[in-house]
Amino acid sequence: MESCITKLRNKLPREEARIICNKISHLSPARFAARRLHLPCIIFPVRSLEELRGGIEKLYRARVSGLGQVEFTTADQLSLNGIQKFVFAHPWINHIRGPNGGVIWGDDSESDTDSDPGEVVPSPAVPATQIDNYTRALEMIARLGQPFNALLLVQQSSETYKRVAAEREIAISGLGTNITSKNIRARVLEIL
Repeated sequence: MESCITKLRNKLPREEARIICNKISHLSPARFAARRLHLPCIIFPVRSLEELRGGIEKLYRARVSGLGQVEFTTADQLSLNGIQKFVFAHPWINHIRGPNGGVIWGDDSESDTDSDPGEVVPSPAVPATQIDNYTRALEMIARLGQPFNALLLVQQSSETYKRVAAEREIAISGLGTNITSKNIRARVLEIL
């Protein structure tokens, strides 16, 4: 993890880290409403989908924005004609945020003028090692770069999605350290 943070520190400017961190930190918690799951996640749109092997268990290869090629098996018959829109969802937001629940990192205009904008002031009752917001953001981004199990969702309407290929885990290798704010599409999806 430390080596990943070091690589990110050399590649990712503070402003880019702040944008990514805030996108993830501002997601609302998961909840049920109107018989739907409102799921905070990071989505990766599927650009194309092809079936590599048929039969009961079909093998598919998807070209996915931000992830590259992803192969997975399912008994579901997925539409290959491009009419249906698929997305991979990374729903493990609490894991990405980490043990402290994330960082809300404002811009310089929100900072106290008497303090360093990257400084974190520990509570007097709880002695803690000071870690600046940039380092916390890099820790969050490093967790995002690790392998994860994704959900494959198909869009039902403009606002709702349904899970498909649910019988097996879909393992994603992660983003590594090639992360930009353009790759991070943080949203709350309505799941039927």
